[in-house]
Amino acid sequence: MIGVLFPYTALCSGRILLAAIRRSCSETMVYPVTLADINAWDTLAVVDAPDEWAVPLIEWMKRPGRKMLMFGKPPVGFAEFLEWRWGSWPEAFEDMAKSPPATPGRSCSSALSVIYTGRAALLGASSWRRPFERFDFSNEWNNLGYGRIDVTNSRWSVSTAVDTGVHEIACIEAHRQSYGSYSALADFSYSALLWFNRSVGTCDSFEWRLVESFISSYRCEELPCKPVLLEVPLGYDAAVTSRLDCDEDVESSRPLFELYHEKGVPFSLAVNTSNLAERRHHRILCEVLDNGGAVLSHTATHPPRWGGSYEAALKEARISAFALKEVTGRSPRYAVAPFHHAPHYALQALSDVGYSGCIGGIINCDPQFLTARGGRPVGLPEGFVWHSQQCMLHGDCLQINGDPLEIYKSAFDIAKDTKSLFGYLDHPFSERYAYGWSGEEQRLEIHERFLDYMTADGRTVLFMDEESAMDFIQYKSKVIILGQGGEYKIHLPFQEVKYSLAVEYKGECRAACDGGVVQ
Repeated sequence: MIGVLFPYTALCSGRILLAAIRRSCSETMVYPVTLADINAWDTLAVVDAPDEWAVPLIEWMKRPGRKMLMFGKPPVGFAEFLEWRWGSWPEAFEDMAKSPPATPGRSCSSALSVIYTGRAALLGASSWRRPFERFDFSNEWNNLGYGRIDVTNSRWSVSTAVDTGVHEIACIEAHRQSYGSYSALADFSYSALLWFNRSVGTCDSFEWRLVESFISSYRCEELPCKPVLLEVPLGYDAAVTSRLDCDEDVESSRPLFELYHEKGVPFSLAVNTSNLAERRHHRILCEVLDNGGAVLSHTATHPPRWGGSYEAALKEARISAFALKEVTGRSPRYAVAPFHHAPHYALQALSDVGYSGCIGGIINCDPQFLTARGGRPVGLPEGFVWHSQQCMLHGDCLQINGDPLEIYKSAFDIAKDTKSLFGYLDHPFSERYAYGWSGEEQRLEIHERFLDYMTADGRTVLFMDEESAMDFIQYKSKVIILGQGGEYKIHLPFQEVKYSLAVEYKGECRAACDGGVVQ
């Protein structure tokens, strides 16, 4: 089992990390613990530990067969035990952390970046670079999917200026100058430590894969490992889901629907149901469903922040569900957030209306709902799931210089390499807006090229409709894993899904079978 330790002053960050680890390892494998009880656990995640915790944490580390994840500022005595050196941020640090807005055809990013070293390959990282902030569209979207690292002393900030020396696996860098460490991996004959310089760690980024690798496989011959449930179903190199968000039109989705159908790729539509006042938009919804696709709610009127209140969000969710059932005969089970805004009250409203989950997440707001793994979000009831899909395939995000699909290929490659379910979106044309596309011909060509890229080189790619993808996340979130001492029994939920769940343990990927044991 995995214990998560945090003081009351880190309650929000601790709950965010607790939920993130549970999304990877199951609800039953991860528990909040007290300082007095830490010796009952061989794997510990510590969030924003106060200085007075240094001695008990050092003593815990000195016992054989221990793994510790540490997030945020390390206790002073703990850092001294590891011979880490304190520093300070430069005066221009806040400016270096900010990115200007992107302009059409060009991405923008902050001067400050997280740069992973060759030593990070011990946990499966390659030459990763994560700017503190980056945009592909205005100051709203980051098509590579991760969130913002700020420097304002929030839980989303880097925590402290410290040089971890030989333990460093990622540094904070700008203009080829290092400003300290972002992550460190410390090995002892009896234990190991993985540290991130941020209270919430990498829960909003592909870098979460390092946490999973550390938990499931690192030094598996001598240190404890725990099973990790993978987001990519068993037998596939990658899993992909895509959709059109029908903000202003639905029927104009037809050319892309026909292309995806021709290539055997499931098609999904998220519908702003105010469009359904025109009957010309009805037929394609039924055709999508009849051809194995999915139709999701995109609210009733597509308001920013879901209308600004729980009551408004509740109304949007109810009206949308009723309208979609009137047209298709089916009630939508999942929603897509308008503008990807995800205030907590809106997700609670969806749950209260009877939805089973939501898709959203965007770099410029609601950071707690930009998650590396799909599953149960912080503070929502069991049975309601979330998935972040921030990659927006639009004409005005295509790169002017070089390969126009460069960013999208990178987004897919990152998801594949980190075993993440990859989701991307576009919008149908409307009379008002073409989303940067010169016309349908260009859009069809780009979509086809991207589909061909994802399946190139013999890759086994599973294309999923959005409902099937969310059903799989729902299924994964209900798995029960019990056990300790190197033997874990898996109990699968009583729910039919189209795909088999994979579990990773001690460097091996295997089928998660009901009643099966991994050891």
